[in-house]
Amino acid sequence: MLPPLRALVAFEAVARLGSIGAAARELHVTQAAVSQQLKSLEQFLGCELFERSQRGVSLTSAAQQYLPAVTGSLQHLRLQTEMLFGKQQPDVLRVKANHSIGHNWLIPKLKDFTTKFPFIRLDLSLVDWPSREPCIEADVEITNGFIDSKHTRAEKLFQEQWLMVCSPTFKTQHSEALARGDVSSLPAIQVKGYEESWMQWLTHHKRVAVVPNVQLELSNSLHGLEAVKQGIGMMLVRSLVAERDLLAGRVVLALEGAMPSESGHYLITPNKRAAKVNFFCDWLHQQTQVTEEAHPLTSTYLSGYTP
Repeated sequence: MLPPLRALVAFEAVARLGSIGAAARELHVTQAAVSQQLKSLEQFLGCELFERSQRGVSLTSAAQQYLPAVTGSLQHLRLQTEMLFGKQQPDVLRVKANHSIGHNWLIPKLKDFTTKFPFIRLDLSLVDWPSREPCIEADVEITNGFIDSKHTRAEKLFQEQWLMVCSPTFKTQHSEALARGDVSSLPAIQVKGYEESWMQWLTHHKRVAVVPNVQLELSNSLHGLEAVKQGIGMMLVRSLVAERDLLAGRVVLALEGAMPSESGHYLITPNKRAAKVNFFCDWLHQQTQVTEEAHPLTSTYLSGYTP
């Protein structure tokens, strides 16, 4: 005999969210109803699934072994239901993200999403600036900086560091000036709209604060980084944007050290989420967790960073 489906759904939600209250909100039921479903499942299985305390709930050893089977079965059931009885055309999810984070971080990970959710077609727009009113023309927005709205909710994805980068050739050509920290005469590339400035970065590292000799100004970091690789100048850039080029040696640190970004990257969604939005948000949080746990810049390029 199979366990009751609603009890399995409640178990998976509580295990994933780590809270009975959070699971109740996601399932649009009361906490008492979720607790009752958990109790009925425990009675059915004849063992405890959660250890309860004032701090919340945690999985027992038996529940940890059982969870992958439940999660996989529910996900497979959702997929097959959508594919067989859903719309004939894939459900379109409109996602808006800025150029740099979309190109350097999100797009390289999207094959995993499309494999897991083939019934969702992504409509991805890469933009220079976030929407003034988020989630009007998109279901999900990934913004650089927090945007407040009564119609949406914002969740911080990750914090970045500012790095000063240049091409390997540029660093060789200007090695003496860079070694002295004399950067006032060196050509620089400026990206429009950054709150943190060149002078703030220099001050943060107790260097002489000088106005950069800007040779080129661009609208986004992605294009700025391409100009850096062409040797046009040095540029202040966020760590996730520069990570792949740093690891590949296409760009290098012009000056050692990093400065924490004043803002961060946020996930913006409507207060009431559709199922497709929940699928994408859950997947996105998994990706950011992997990024935080295995961020190469933490040990490789931020050795000179002092908070």
